[in-house]
Amino acid sequence: MNPRRLLALTSVVVGLAAGCTGAQSSASRPEEPLPTIGLGSPDFGSFTDADGAPVGGAEVVDPNVIDAEVSGVPAVGAEEVDTIVMIGDSVTVASTPALRAQFAAMGFDEPVIVAQEGKRMAEAVRDNPSGAAVAEFLTGGDAALSDDRANELWIIALGTNDIGQYDADEVAAAVNEVLANVPADAPLVWVDTHYRDEPAGETRVNDIIADRVGRRGNAVVAPWSFFAAGDGVLRVDGVHPSSSGSEVFAAVVAETAARFLGR
Repeated sequence: MNPRRLLALTSVVVGLAAGCTGAQSSASRPEEPLPTIGLGSPDFGSFTDADGAPVGGAEVVDPNVIDAEVSGVPAVGAEEVDTIVMIGDSVTVASTPALRAQFAAMGFDEPVIVAQEGKRMAEAVRDNPSGAAVAEFLTGGDAALSDDRANELWIIALGTNDIGQYDADEVAAAVNEVLANVPADAPLVWVDTHYRDEPAGETRVNDIIADRVGRRGNAVVAPWSFFAAGDGVLRVDGVHPSSSGSEVFAAVVAETAARFLGR
């Protein structure tokens, strides 16, 4: 591994979250899309005390956890990868500067990151297209024509806004719809979900993601859920990363990608 990346990874320190929670949204008319869990709200909560001082603890990303998830198997065609394409929701939005820095340290200076607050896997919400639709657009509408895209590593960080919205079959269908629009020959990292106050829903979504990603092949899951549960990584809403938690998210994504690509 690049020593500079390892140093950055092991020095990620975060402050404990404290303050007000984000509001939960709901659909006001029956014909509107299913409600999200409020992840589009800009008010994710403060992570300072009443006097404005940070309160804290520390959480460090453990490369051994990433090793266990990736299992040491390099991606098929890893040596050809020279581009990253990432689709995400508000967790990715909050972490985009840190993600760009991590990707640059890996040698990817111009990653394509498409992220929007409240983004769902397969359900459009007003002017917010689904992740599946974004993937379809980025591939020109035909993911099967993947010969020209084998040089891309795709990263999907979706599913949090779908927690509690569907039964298991519907979650699987949504994951499948996203995967159907990812180039078949491109290696894939799917970042799992974490929602502190919905553990059963989180487990359902993550189990299905792991199953479908495993069936696809040439793909791994980045264990955000493991690190997100650590002290201070999230704001008080139990979903969004604190300012330093965004660094943790980016480190988990980048470390998983680097180990998957053997870099």
